[in-house]
Amino acid sequence: MNLFGKNKTDNWIIKLFKITDIKSAKEFDMENCIISTIDLIGNKLELKATNFDINYKDSRKTLNGFKKTLKSQKEVIYSFVGFDLEKTNTYFTIKNSMLNRTECPENSSIDILIQISCELAEQNAIELIAENLIESFDFEYGYITKLPSNYDSGTERKIKKSLFSSSIDVNETDQVWTFHSVGILDGFIKRLYPVNYLNKSHFADLKTKELTLKYGITENISNSISKWTLSLEELDILKNNEQIQKLSIITDDLRFLKTEKAKVFKEKMELKKPVANNV
Repeated sequence: MNLFGKNKTDNWIIKLFKITDIKSAKEFDMENCIISTIDLIGNKLELKATNFDINYKDSRKTLNGFKKTLKSQKEVIYSFVGFDLEKTNTYFTIKNSMLNRTECPENSSIDILIQISCELAEQNAIELIAENLIESFDFEYGYITKLPSNYDSGTERKIKKSLFSSSIDVNETDQVWTFHSVGILDGFIKRLYPVNYLNKSHFADLKTKELTLKYGITENISNSISKWTLSLEELDILKNNEQIQKLSIITDDLRFLKTEKAKVFKEKMELKKPVANNV
């Protein structure tokens, strides 16, 4: 069932998150996750990976060359893979942010973002890609949505265009998620989306559990992750629901920042400032 409606200028967006400490960040198999994602997209959509980046540097021009370079890396902090990007508008990125720090916070996250043109796949294929990755690599939270092609998939905001360039501003909302996403292990979500992948902490709150029983469809994806699927009408009903507002880290008024939980989560994810020595 397609809950999003049809629009050939739209892109599917999959985002998955896994909270890490320094040990789990180093143990995460980035190479296998990257190759598995290439295979999933390539096989299900019959696309060939053609554009590659490892650790913010252009990599080899062929998949075999990319795999060799990937295997030779001591650590993979970031990777980008495009699939004939100019024609298909399809790519993915993966970040292991903890490995990009000289002084590590208590927690960080591994994030994967996949953009696939809606012309290339139906909703069920997109869900299968997301769920295969969740099961294989223990992602702990995620969602699927659909954005117009003039929206940036990272910020989920409209791209500003001028006569000679395009740009996306980084604003406070982006930083709020970056430094508070550990809350997904304590029953919080980013915000509500048409397809939401929730962990057991989300169902520990009885009010949240009641909403998942009253609205939409809930299915078990694994022993620890359930999928909560909502129609556009149900999303509209719930967008101002007090419980949804309470558990959302991102809202229009960023009310979450005023809570004690926000301080706790930021402490876990923000680099500690060095204490100045008094001379």
